[in-house]
Amino acid sequence: MSITRRTFLETAGVTLAASTVLRAEDATIRVAVIGTGGRGSDLLRALTTIDEVTVVGVCDDYPPHLEQGAKYAGPQAKTFSDYRKLLDELKPQAVVIAVPLYLHYKVAVDCLSAGCDVFLEKTMCYTVDEARKLTAQVLASKRVFQVGLQRRANAIYKQAQAMVAAGMIGQVVSIKAQWHRNNSWRRPIPIPKSDANWLKLERKLNWRLYKAYSAGLMAELGSHQMDVANWFLGTHPKRVMASGGIEYFRDGREVYDNISCLYEYELKDAKGQPYTVRANYTSLCNNAYEGATELIMGTKGSLYLTSEKGLLFQEKGTDVVSWEGGKNAADANAAVVTAGKTLKLSNDPWAHRGTPFEIDIAEGNDTRDELVSFVDHVRRQDVKTICDVNVGLTDCATILMANQSVERGSWINFPF
Repeated sequence: MSITRRTFLETAGVTLAASTVLRAEDATIRVAVIGTGGRGSDLLRALTTIDEVTVVGVCDDYPPHLEQGAKYAGPQAKTFSDYRKLLDELKPQAVVIAVPLYLHYKVAVDCLSAGCDVFLEKTMCYTVDEARKLTAQVLASKRVFQVGLQRRANAIYKQAQAMVAAGMIGQVVSIKAQWHRNNSWRRPIPIPKSDANWLKLERKLNWRLYKAYSAGLMAELGSHQMDVANWFLGTHPKRVMASGGIEYFRDGREVYDNISCLYEYELKDAKGQPYTVRANYTSLCNNAYEGATELIMGTKGSLYLTSEKGLLFQEKGTDVVSWEGGKNAADANAAVVTAGKTLKLSNDPWAHRGTPFEIDIAEGNDTRDELVSFVDHVRRQDVKTICDVNVGLTDCATILMANQSVERGSWINFPF
């Protein structure tokens, strides 16, 4: 497989350009942001860099977060502690929602009922039943709706997906994905533990650590990687077996501090014969080796992906030791017996990589790019967003079935 930069781009059929830029003469979109914590603030800051957007209001029920959001939004934005009052008073055209997972369904439904187009952070819903109901309500409303799985807007991932679709790495045979970090995921509480409000505030700020509010590592991190697997394979998994637990951070949390999953996808090869692709996913809180990455392995090559760079490794082919005949057969067999391996470098992790072809961009911000795309769809009232409600539903089911597998200790089939 010989690749030059020209054939690389032409074969993939896409460019590394960012999402569509709106025309200056178009009217600005009136946007409100509900939830101005860590992720909400990231989205808010990105929104303020898009000329076609006017942030008309921000909402959060935690005063320090609301104050922070107001600062990022600017003096034209009104502040609210109750999102329903924001919807009634401001009547924004579009709403960006970044609240804790257990509130996603309720807030999204209220925004749709108020006639708003909706950008909803991942994971789409706290339960599969909520995700099903929200899907039906979005489709009935005919509102623009997008889920915040920003790899769908990342130029590197778009390029890589096009390469897979074009057959540049051959038949996909396996996927390895991970999000590894080395921190407790726990946020400090700004009041002493002796304060009567400490427990309530601790749950509010550390909601990701408790099952009543969060679906843990799979929802907050794994949703991104498994969406990549679904997207690149063009289907959802058939089933999953997962194992997880609280092994290191024994600090009162209820969600796992590590999880390992084996997903099985049923596909058909070029001849129409069925075959299985297995996707391995892990998430750790006490080791950050290789961070957040995906490795898509095919018969002709492999794609190693991160949000800032992608690498294409071409397969060199497989060398085979001759077991019979030829004057060197005895030497080969002896080498196998004494060395315990059939290839000189078969156990070397670097032996078959070769020099990679880089998928790179000079600059990029996939959080901003996904919002630019959303705003463009709002302006054109195009409901086919880059990550629509059906994508969100599939992703939600994919990650929640892994948690269910851990709890039951068995294989779990895709729920629909």
